[in-house]
Amino acid sequence: MFNLLTTGYLFLGGAGAGALVVLGALECANVRRRFALPPARAARVERALALPDEFFARGWPVCFVALAAGMLCLLVDLGRPERLLNLLTSPEPSAIAVGAYALVLALACAGVFSLVELLDGVRVRPAVVWGAAVAGVAAGLVAVAYTGVLLQGLASVLFWQTPLLPMLFSLSSLSCGIAVVLVAAFFADPEGEAGRIVRPLVRADAALIVLEAAAAALFAGLALAGGHPGAAASAVQLVDGSGAPAWWGGFVLCGLAVPLAVELAFAVRERSQARALPPALRTALAVAAVLVLVGGFSMRSAIVDAGMHR
Repeated sequence: MFNLLTTGYLFLGGAGAGALVVLGALECANVRRRFALPPARAARVERALALPDEFFARGWPVCFVALAAGMLCLLVDLGRPERLLNLLTSPEPSAIAVGAYALVLALACAGVFSLVELLDGVRVRPAVVWGAAVAGVAAGLVAVAYTGVLLQGLASVLFWQTPLLPMLFSLSSLSCGIAVVLVAAFFADPEGEAGRIVRPLVRADAALIVLEAAAAALFAGLALAGGHPGAAASAVQLVDGSGAPAWWGGFVLCGLAVPLAVELAFAVRERSQARALPPALRTALAVAAVLVLVGGFSMRSAIVDAGMHR
């Protein structure tokens, strides 16, 4: 029932939606600057998050490609693309239908922003940018939670029957989204204006990683200590079976421990050193962002594999 395409869809859809949330919020903070509008009451926040156009020109296409690749994995996995169309046109509301609509809207928003950034000379009104950014953030948040809700809604796998699963997937998706945006910032101009977004994003990602580690520990621990032998067997498969290398090596080590250590080292330096990022630390942060993505994929792969264990 589940395969590599399923894991790819869960990962790419979550990471793309997380990046959409981050980029949409940053678009809202940069609308006044980009259109030379009068400053607002939150002008200090807008100045702190002011970013060059090159940053968005790199970030939005990456976000769109991630979402599109996730949708492609879903379509190929379904085998018959019309099944997705039937789901979207179904008169009966369901969590799966809401998630599918959210993914389609998220893809549309990322596509619109990508076209605007890639096609020079295209003029849009500030209200359109605000509206599209807000819609993108809302759709992204729903899609972020949807990937976990999709698994939780499968009643045949007791291991997934817990609200901790959507929580874990949501935290991971937001962290992966920040990682995508960080990589875009490093490619744009890390030593210039784009570098200023690195600091708040690193702090936010460190907080998300701590919460993600707590949610993962609760998820696995409660399943191990639970009363149902089926869920406990899946948890054993996760932490001490075929899923253990992906869980401990890919997720815990690469996706949590190493990125958190790098980000904490960055925070300590921020308090005691100059504002400029040295090349070594900049490279370490870029590697940490890539490892967050590796951890996000490994976590989903391990959980899917453990849930399918008989």
